[in-house]
Amino acid sequence: MRAQTINRISLIALAALVAAYTLLIGDTVSAAAGPAWFGVALILIGTNVVRLRSGIRPSTTGMVVGIACGLLAGARITGVVSEVTPTLALATVVIPVLFARIVLRARR
Repeated sequence: MRAQTINRISLIALAALVAAYTLLIGDTVSAAAGPAWFGVALILIGTNVVRLRSGIRPSTTGMVVGIACGLLAGARITGVVSEVTPTLALATVVIPVLFARIVLRARR
């Protein structure tokens, strides 16, 4: 399986997890939502750092989504964002993916 396929599957799984979490559990009942988003950011950015150190080109999409998740985590932890709604959660994943796709196409 190619790294690009693994990256796409992981981003789809992340989007599904985000949607399921916010729709089924809701963010207001969980004080751990900020640290959970921070964990997702660390996983996405960390895997790309490992890829880079291994000589494999890091995933632009994974990095951008990781940074967006980190920013959302920071906003949630500091109280700037009081609740992560399904719309905000999906936007945190979808908007960076679209941005990365546009940037990647502009480079080619």
